[in-house]
Formats: sequence, structure tokens, C-alpha cells
Amino acid sequence: MKHIYILRHCEYDERSGPGPNFECHLSAEGYAHAQRIGQIMQDNTMQPDLIYCSGATRTRETLAALLETIDTPEIIFDDIIYGCMPVDLASLIKDTDDKYKTILIVGHNPAMHGIVHLLGQYSDKSYIKEIAYYYGAGMLCDFVNSATTWAETSPEKCRITALFSED
Repeated sequence: MKHIYILRHCEYDERSGPGPNFECHLSAEGYAHAQRIGQIMQDNTMQPDLIYCSGATRTRETLAALLETIDTPEIIFDDIIYGCMPVDLASLIKDTDDKYKTILIVGHNPAMHGIVHLLGQYSDKSYIKEIAYYYGAGMLCDFVNSATTWAETSPEKCRITALFSED
């Protein structure tokens, strides 16, 4: 069994630049939220073998806060995650080496919301309702993936098993 964790970066500080951009930093609240998400991951034994992270400052800072609590796995920073589409994230997942059993993607909306919708479409209706219109900053989704290989990952093989949010 494989796991996919999808984490939208935590709240950024609007004072760090005009509008959301590549160099925006996390707010103090966003950093504290990321630390709490790390604790939730540790408490729920959510330990990735591989992390894909956007190269944007706020995703790197979100990841840094997580790594204060969880073990540091292999990390791949990929600027493609910034501004990508859900289909790009699906390809990233499918291209993952099968030596990894659990992956975490730290990125941005609308792609994070979109990939959760795409992979979660056959999940329990309560989860579908919760993510229907909103995937907030710092939201974490846990998928179980019954595919034997990452290349076989599909919505039919993925189910949301947990959602964590402060909203």
C-alpha cells in the first residue's frame, strides 16, 4: 500500500511582496501552523520517504517547519510545482520511483486543490464535501493508494483517509 500526502503551503505574509509571488515568506501564524502540521504528521505516523516541494519561498519555509518534527527524507525541489496544473502533479506522482512507498507534495493552489479533487473523487462523500470548494492554506490530505506501482496511480485506486485543516 502506498500513501500520498498533499499539503498546500501555509499562510504567507502579505507584507513580503505584492500579491502571491515566488519570494513571499510565511507569516508568523503560517510558520506556527506548519509546525502544528508537522506534529500532526508525527502523531499520526505520517512519514514520507520522498518529498516533492515547490522552490517558492513559502513552500520551502512550510517544509522547514515540518522537518522540525518529522524525519528528513529525500527531498526534491521542483519549480514546476509552482503554477502547475493538477495533471502535472498526477504525472509527477506516476513518475515516482517505486522504491518510495510514501510521498508528500508541498505546493500551491489551484493545483493542490485540483489534485485532491482528481485523486479523491471516489472517496467517502464526507471528504468530497469538505474539499468541494476550498483547499485552504496549510491543508493536508492523506491518500491511500492501492496501486502496485506509482505508474498505475489513478483516481480509482486512491482514497482520502484523512484531512487536516485549521479552518
